[in-house]
Amino acid sequence: MPSYRIYYAEREVKGMDARNVLEHAYGGSAGGAFDPDAVRETEWEETYDARNPEGALKGFFNDHAGPGGRVFIAEEDGEARELGSFEEYDPDRTYLWIEDGKLMEYQGLDESTPGMVACPLCDGTGEVEEAVAVQYEADQGRYGG
Repeated sequence: MPSYRIYYAEREVKGMDARNVLEHAYGGSAGGAFDPDAVRETEWEETYDARNPEGALKGFFNDHAGPGGRVFIAEEDGEARELGSFEEYDPDRTYLWIEDGKLMEYQGLDESTPGMVACPLCDGTGEVEEAVAVQYEADQGRYGG
């Protein structure tokens, strides 16, 4: 069964809860940019095994938004609409959800090569053998990065 590496980001804006961030950023004409100094973004990635990318996304969103959880699609006009219960996930779309009080954004996926992991040296833009990644991370910890 193929594995898929799913990329997503956690966004926090100083002084705003996740629902307000969602409304401000994806609420249509009132939406817009934030003061860059007020935004904190943390990027994440996880690997899911599934028959296809859509199945990997289904498992990912079940784990992160909960079964039947509220997942939103960021439309091209800048607004977000809630995903319908019978809609299929499209790996090329931008999805949003609130998890543990934080606004989360799906940013894409790649099929993983068996036996390979995201490269820690290039921030996950390539793949290396797991042993190489473990050795690199150990070396960084030992030498202070």
